[in-house]
Amino acid sequence: MLSVIRIGEHYLAGENRRLRIKLELPGGPVEIQATSVRYERLDEENSETGYLIGVSITEMSESDRARYDEYISSLLKRPR
Repeated sequence: MLSVIRIGEHYLAGENRRLRIKLELPGGPVEIQATSVRYERLDEENSETGYLIGVSITEMSESDRARYDEYISSLLKRPR
């Protein structure tokens, strides 16, 4: 979640906007290159306000991809 959707005059979810993302995972951070594909404003009905940005991953190192995939797999194996 982001508290703002733009920095200066640049929209983070603008068309063809390239984003460099550092995602903190339990096994350490992974770095992701991505482009935004959509965004959604969270309203005050939720306990938090801000924006969610959906992205398409365009680039990631092999080692970061392996750790990211392992983390996602661990989430899918958890009982709900």
